[in-house]
Amino acid sequence: MITEQHIQEGLSRSYIQAVAGIAGVNLLADREFDYGFDGTFRKVSFRGDRRVENSFPLDFQLKCTKNWQLDGGCIVYDLESKTYNDLVTRHPSGTGAILIVLCLPESSSDWVEVSEDYLKVQKCCYYTRLSGDPVKNEKSSKRIWIPRENILTGRAVQAVLDDERHRRTGVNP
Repeated sequence: MITEQHIQEGLSRSYIQAVAGIAGVNLLADREFDYGFDGTFRKVSFRGDRRVENSFPLDFQLKCTKNWQLDGGCIVYDLESKTYNDLVTRHPSGTGAILIVLCLPESSSDWVEVSEDYLKVQKCCYYTRLSGDPVKNEKSSKRIWIPRENILTGRAVQAVLDDERHRRTGVNP
């Protein structure tokens, strides 16, 4: 049997794949080398009668954990400082990036339910765009709060891609 960490990674990738599909965006999630980012969302546009990727991609770092908690209207998660630094030190004019966290129940028997009528993954992915100063000790963790309304849905993926376009061009979609 594979490790629990690999099971979690597989679940988080499957979740992202499903959400990207329902959002109608292209997902690039199989990088040859891992340098801190797990994938990229790219919006698809029409040019005449042809579909093409547009030029405003958004990278993401994907995490999966059962070690999270609720604090009021936020999900609280302790992110490795090196990952936090990867997200907050990107060049401001470059491709943007978000953190996506799949929050699982404590018991692995509650993670996935399969029936003839549905496939249910518990709980869900939340996303956030982090900013701030880098953490000096990269062997520590940085506590982050993600608003509970930031559930990664197809509409949310479309919205963060529109936000990225606006951030880079100043033009509203």
